[in-house]
Amino acid sequence: MRASATFIVFCVTAVAAQPACGGAWLMPQGEGQAILATTFADARKAYDANGRLIETPSYRKFETRVYVEHGVLDWLTVVAEGGYMNFSGAAGPFDRLNLLIDEAKAGLPLSLQTPPGPRYEGLGLGALGARTRLFAWGDYIVSLQAGVRAASPAARRFLDMRDAVQGDSRLLVGRPFELFGLPGFIDAQLGYRSRGQNGDEIRADFTAGLRPLPPILLLAQSYSGFAPRGGPAGVVAAQKFQLSAVYDVSASLSLQIGAIAAIGGVNSPAERGLISALWWRY
Repeated sequence: MRASATFIVFCVTAVAAQPACGGAWLMPQGEGQAILATTFADARKAYDANGRLIETPSYRKFETRVYVEHGVLDWLTVVAEGGYMNFSGAAGPFDRLNLLIDEAKAGLPLSLQTPPGPRYEGLGLGALGARTRLFAWGDYIVSLQAGVRAASPAARRFLDMRDAVQGDSRLLVGRPFELFGLPGFIDAQLGYRSRGQNGDEIRADFTAGLRPLPPILLLAQSYSGFAPRGGPAGVVAAQKFQLSAVYDVSASLSLQIGAIAAIGGVNSPAERGLISALWWRY
């Protein structure tokens, strides 16, 4: 059980959170937005096969990503993403044991030094997709989005990707609302993603936004992933919750800051971190 959780900590970053974007809504033709987001996160514990927190080798990671969506036609919005990642993990107990065994076989003095853990620095995820509106029903809008994700062999280990190219498709439903006279919206996404480290995945993402003041948007977001078939670690489930605020500096520029934490899971890291983003609309 503890060994499988260790595998997940180093090989699967569970649910990849992202800044709030267009959701089910499409961009007008010729218009779009770009979001430059950074995340500082770490994990010292993980959820085991029974959903209980246990001690595991820790890790720290820094990610910066650029997300772009552009209205090509009134009924078609293209989305793209690219990023950079720096991952630094502590060595697990098996790494220390293997080092001692190798030193003993070589006739060297046994070292008390901790071996280095997994490291990666370089390009992260690259993604390209498109979103189209299926229909509108009252205040609801229903859309379909499909795309591909890609990464280098070295990066895939830390991006929950087994293959060089991964498919992602999802059904999106959005609706504006008012709460005590304040404008807001909800967005729900149910998706399928192929070939993660533990097999195909079901994704469920939810966003609720509310504007208490005209230049301020408050966001509550939930990101969930479930790999029912399991892999080296068995069944994997993870949920992250993110709270943030977006301040509109101008009609075209906004700043976002918030926090994210894994509030539950099965064979997944208990990750937590801070996020910030710069939004540019054109």
